[in-house]
Amino acid sequence: MIEELSLDAWRMLDSAHPAPTFFARPAWATALAEATPSLRPAPLCESFSGTTYILPTVSAHRRRTPFREYVGFPLGGYTCVLDEYGEPAPPAESAAVIAALAARVDRLRVYPWPFAPLARIDVSGTLLETAVVDCSDGFEAVMARMRGVTRRMAEQARRRGVTTARAHASELHRYYALLEETSARWPSGKPTISYELLEAVLRHGGDDAQLWFAYAEGRPIAGGVVLFGAQELFFWSAAMDRDAAAFRPSNALNVALLRAACDRGVRWYNLGASAGLAGLERFKHDLGAAPVAYREVNAQRRLLAWYERARHFVPGG
Repeated sequence: MIEELSLDAWRMLDSAHPAPTFFARPAWATALAEATPSLRPAPLCESFSGTTYILPTVSAHRRRTPFREYVGFPLGGYTCVLDEYGEPAPPAESAAVIAALAARVDRLRVYPWPFAPLARIDVSGTLLETAVVDCSDGFEAVMARMRGVTRRMAEQARRRGVTTARAHASELHRYYALLEETSARWPSGKPTISYELLEAVLRHGGDDAQLWFAYAEGRPIAGGVVLFGAQELFFWSAAMDRDAAAFRPSNALNVALLRAACDRGVRWYNLGASAGLAGLERFKHDLGAAPVAYREVNAQRRLLAWYERARHFVPGG
């Protein structure tokens, strides 16, 4: 039997011991389920060496099938095995818990938080990479490690009148307009995150999900949504008015958010993956971010694999 922790119990645990990354917290799973009805918060429990561990996931439901599928987490979100104090489990215990859970469900796909590494686990999975600034030495040290040209651009933004501030969630429509304008230049031509999910995350996340803007001439010219865990600020979504690029708003916004991360006392300023975009990778490097690798874990039973192959060859399947 698979034991799932109730949502209320998960919230009580997280309230007392917040998970290190926002993506392993109940607010994220709840927002995902609200925006995507086929998902349901489903943190899994497993006992190992006398300790009960929790793996935050969502259950992915397929209509008219008996399959039990769990994901931690969709849309680039992370998860990590937590002990009863909300701390990441040691690498060997994490791997053992995930392997035990994977053996008893039809599919378990997890993206382990890069700073809670796993011991070797014999399942398939793609190698991934994120970019991270270490804030453990404080804001002045972070700025000193930043490339000089990036610091100068942030100073240019200040001299040109750019200001930065956290915005109220009611301003989300202004941010989404910026995001739609930005994404019009992407291959997809539209945002990869829905308005409904952004709104749900800001509503459920409270002070740990924040909307920020960079302003010039009385209007927002860049913005972002950042997510806090106990040890991480994750810069989840970003947008900028290309016509205002000369104001250097992205430089100003990242410096402000780096300060916010240091003031909050989190260690990691996580900028996420760059999707192979060389310009974005260079921008993150210039901020002082270093690449950190992690590996997807994807385990599934043969019956589910056969079912998916059969559907591929059935018209309308």
